[in-house]
Amino acid sequence: MKEKLLNNLGLKVASLVLAFAVWMAVVNISNPIIDDSQVVGVEMRNEDVLDAANLTYEIVGKDSITVSYQVRTRDRSLVRAQDFHAYADLKDYNVTGAIPITVEINKDKENLVRSDTITAKPMVIRIRTEELQRKKFDLQIQTKGIQEDGYALGMITLSPDYVTVEGPESQIGQINHMGIEIDVDNANADLNGVATPVFYDANGNKMPELENKVTVNRHEIEYTVSVLKAKNLTINFEVSGDVAKGYRYTGLESSIKSVPVVGTNSVLASLTSLSVSSDKLNIDGATSDKEVKLDLSQYLPPSTSIAGDEYKNVTVKLKVEPLTTRVFTLKLKNLDKKGAVADYDYSFDKETSDVTVKGLKADLDALTEANLNAVLDVTDQEAGPHPGMVTFEVSGGFEVVGYTPFNVTVAHKNPGPGTDESTTATSTEVPESQ
Repeated sequence: MKEKLLNNLGLKVASLVLAFAVWMAVVNISNPIIDDSQVVGVEMRNEDVLDAANLTYEIVGKDSITVSYQVRTRDRSLVRAQDFHAYADLKDYNVTGAIPITVEINKDKENLVRSDTITAKPMVIRIRTEELQRKKFDLQIQTKGIQEDGYALGMITLSPDYVTVEGPESQIGQINHMGIEIDVDNANADLNGVATPVFYDANGNKMPELENKVTVNRHEIEYTVSVLKAKNLTINFEVSGDVAKGYRYTGLESSIKSVPVVGTNSVLASLTSLSVSSDKLNIDGATSDKEVKLDLSQYLPPSTSIAGDEYKNVTVKLKVEPLTTRVFTLKLKNLDKKGAVADYDYSFDKETSDVTVKGLKADLDALTEANLNAVLDVTDQEAGPHPGMVTFEVSGGFEVVGYTPFNVTVAHKNPGPGTDESTTATSTEVPESQ
């Protein structure tokens, strides 16, 4: 089989070349008409018609069509997509959203393409209209980075400080706010620059996808940032008044612990803290937490100012908690004794005494009998019965309300002549509060 294919190979190749040459000659002589096509973009005309009706639109599907036509074989390479113009006139818009497409060919190519053979597929372009909305947004400022240590951001000004956005209602409705970002990292001098407005949703996320769907009247916002020499001062909140009986003031909570204060070097050198005294910090008669708002700029020393607006509305919580009581049981025989005499024995008419302690619940839960540091005072007590006298040493925040009374019987270990060993304790009332 291989030998048959290779026999007269040169003659076979020559035959193919001759056949191709004959075909080319026939084509060049006859120059037949053939079908051809180009993909052409569709131009939208008279958009002002929809603008006047306060409408905006978007194309549904593709914004291009296939233009078919007939051309002679030898002219095929001379016709290109840019020789055609396809457009849809928005004056022809109707409620169906279908607008007919008109196709024209450049005059210099009219002699190459038969105009009656030009067709478009599809023949219409579809659009979806929506109410056009214009909305003004005040620009919010976000800073990135931290200025150099010892400096604080002062006033930030924008020009302009707002933008107007125009677009479909559905797109405008997605915008929660607009703002610009300013890089202040390591800043130690005033900053000037230009920033582009940014779209944000309700969660503070950027929305770059809207850039091609809506228009903004300003794409560049000029900004000026004042960077000031500052000193951080610790804040001392001066709380006044007394809470209601049975309650205790337990402290103050504030997210702001210090404040950057701006002033001359001589003034700042003399400052270490900022004292805040206000009627708002009074807790007279309070039975629950009290929350107040303070403008710290009102408490500054002369010739100083605060760097930043966030210190003009500071939340401070004054914490007030109810007092409660807890009973601890002391084993009397285990008590340390003050003033005990070695020649005496000490016995009790009860095994235990209940001690009532007042304080905050969380503190009482952590308190133990050992923390009461209870001591039985038997100083100068002679043989016989005596009311039990106990002293306590408890840490601040606790109050010993009282303890159940008991008696102590003092007796000689080695009774001498005339000593009544049968002496016993008698019932004696002891004040509840010691």
